[in-house]
Amino acid sequence: MIDFLDGGIVKRTAFGERAAYDTGNHRISVKFDGTGGIERYSVMNKFSVFSAYYTLFSFNGQAFDWSGEKTVTMIGRIQKIEFSAGGADITVKQFLDETTNAVFNEIAVTAKEPLRFDTTVNFGINFSSYVECLLGARLNAANLFRIARGVFKKKKKRIETGEISCIRGDIMGDFYLDIAANTPLTDLESERGSCNQFTFGGEIEAGRTRTFRYAVGAGTRGDFSFSEVKDCIRDFDARLANAEEYSRFLRTSIPDDIKDDEKQKAYYVSLLNCALSNYKELGDFKGFLAGVVYQFPARTYFRDAYWTVLAVLSVCPALVKNELLTLARGIDKKTGNCPSAVKYNFKNHWGDHYDSPSFFVMAVYDYITATGDSAVIDEAVNGVSVLTLCVKVLERLSQKADATGLIVKGGKYNRRDWCDNVFRSGYVTYDEALYAKALFALSEFFKLKNDTVQAEKYRSEFMRVKDAINSILWDEKKGYFVNYKDGDFTEDNLSIDTVVTVLYGLCDGDRAVRVLKNMEDILESKNNTRQCAGDFGVMSVYPFYRDARAAVQKSSLPYSYHNGGDWPYLSNMYAYAKYMYGLDGEYPLTRWFDYNLDKGNYTPVEFFSPLHPAGSLLQAWSATGAFVLSHKSENFFGRVIDKRI
Repeated sequence: MIDFLDGGIVKRTAFGERAAYDTGNHRISVKFDGTGGIERYSVMNKFSVFSAYYTLFSFNGQAFDWSGEKTVTMIGRIQKIEFSAGGADITVKQFLDETTNAVFNEIAVTAKEPLRFDTTVNFGINFSSYVECLLGARLNAANLFRIARGVFKKKKKRIETGEISCIRGDIMGDFYLDIAANTPLTDLESERGSCNQFTFGGEIEAGRTRTFRYAVGAGTRGDFSFSEVKDCIRDFDARLANAEEYSRFLRTSIPDDIKDDEKQKAYYVSLLNCALSNYKELGDFKGFLAGVVYQFPARTYFRDAYWTVLAVLSVCPALVKNELLTLARGIDKKTGNCPSAVKYNFKNHWGDHYDSPSFFVMAVYDYITATGDSAVIDEAVNGVSVLTLCVKVLERLSQKADATGLIVKGGKYNRRDWCDNVFRSGYVTYDEALYAKALFALSEFFKLKNDTVQAEKYRSEFMRVKDAINSILWDEKKGYFVNYKDGDFTEDNLSIDTVVTVLYGLCDGDRAVRVLKNMEDILESKNNTRQCAGDFGVMSVYPFYRDARAAVQKSSLPYSYHNGGDWPYLSNMYAYAKYMYGLDGEYPLTRWFDYNLDKGNYTPVEFFSPLHPAGSLLQAWSATGAFVLSHKSENFFGRVIDKRI
């Protein structure tokens, strides 16, 4: 049973049923499993720690058989489990604070009669992740030596006793794993320099509550990923208060008009937390990762970041500015080469994309219109201003334009935009619309600088591209913009990413409404009787791609990935476009959320399909629904820069 309470998602079920919950802080991403275990623990730009992790509870020497009921509450960086067993009421809290590389665990046991309570933890080490991440970072003699040394050197394990008990393990190479607790830890089994099983517990008097706390920290000693687990126990109350304060912050950010609706509150909090959980810091690298699978190497994507920060702009604008400056550092200041993503060391990750340049300019524009901080365009990055970089990236992109003004997406590397599992070439409506909006934004920047010549230049080019989109890519008979057109070939299926034409005001009102009505009839699966996957959400395209050679990898299959799967970030933005024109956007805004809750996905999913495996959870740009709830009564993208700022 799923319920919602004060911004949290509440699951009531049998104790043994999995209730996995993803969350993160500025250093790590963690998935709690709903039984007191840790399903995943990933250290940013390092490796994944565990291959398995199990927590077992015993009462008077008898193992708890998991047959009872439990209530699991999930909000922010906390998962709380409440259940009764063995003559006691137990509350388990697992949480993260904002910046520490450690997982905090608290087990509060209230005894109804005298009892002995024990916790046994078993886990396996993910050695392969450590090796793969080392080799992936750089295949050189130094890293090969670290791996070889890690395999053959004598491993160390130390057990420290006192007021705080601690087990310290050097696993392999410079991979450490430490555990500390407020009660004595007993090491039951060891392998390769680390315990693999430990236990702790104690006697509890009738009517009394005893609280057992332990913290786990892993990474490499001597760098940003090291945390002293003894300090985590000493400061446990402060760390828990930090996690609870974060939950309060999420609740106070809820828009006023939904504060009486428990489900909408939980939806908003879940999505805002999703975005913020992907914000990471490593030295000067400060930005939003795309999701939990984009940590090795850590990188931030232009397109993912653009959509992600929409949810954050009104609550944490400083983090958005950090993102802009991090992206700016990944742009080649001489050539304007704008990659798909910027890595932690500001190196290029899959360069020269067709949507990244536009997204960078648009993100700067949205930041200014939302905050009034127009000085950002004068910020110096790598010796040049942000405005100079905006010009550079668009001038490079404009070199791909032909006489129509539209950019031509061609050549063998024509997967270089968000739809990177489909070979879309020629004029791609999505890329053209982004380009047009970016030209408009650049014109506005030059108005701020009182440079009327440059402002008019980019304004004129914006109008030319806008007109070309409407004359070349509009299909009057179908009533929407085609997906892409390359010479004599037109892929005329309806693609949800063409909703950007409506969002950015690139078509008139009547035409915009026709697009939205057709998306409602064709892409909303509840209305499309031709597709056979049932009512699951909004399809990314329909009909499916005609040319079998165009779709690759996961998108080769109908209903999968870019070929008809539901992408919540775009479903949310389609919902916003509907609200802009007075249409009902509830289905695209919430159907994906409800569908995935029923599947046991308690944080926003990247993409999904009823017929194929879903993407990863805690996907940053799926947080756009929080933006929609905050701004659905206005036309956010119709804002212009106030020249008085």
